Amino acid sequence: MDSSTTKGTAQIDATLQALQGGLSAAAPAAGGNIDSWVTTLKGANSPALSAIASELENLKTAIGSGDGSKISKSLSTLGEHTTKAAGTATDDAKAKLQELGQTLSSAAKSLQSA
Repeated sequence: MDSSTTKGTAQIDATLQALQGGLSAAAPAAGGNIDSWVTTLKGANSPALSAIASELENLKTAIGSGDGSKISKSLSTLGEHTTKAAGTATDDAKAKLQELGQTLSSAAKSLQSA
């Protein structure tokens, strides 16, 4: 496993840990976490990952506006894209990406019902 793979799985772990405390607990670190992901994903030179990076930028804007409906929609889209990306991920990242995709989708649903 090379250092970029190690960095990527550590970034997934950190994001999962932040989201496990719930959205309100994750909110204070969201901006920096989103910026870090955008940089990582854009550096991968993959159209699928660039689409995730663009949606992350939409999420950051939605969080800044405080619009729960837009946040929920963006989290749902991110969940779908992340789960799809897990299918082409390395073995060490696949399960973590599937978990992250499910966590993002669950977060979106929790906002819809709030």
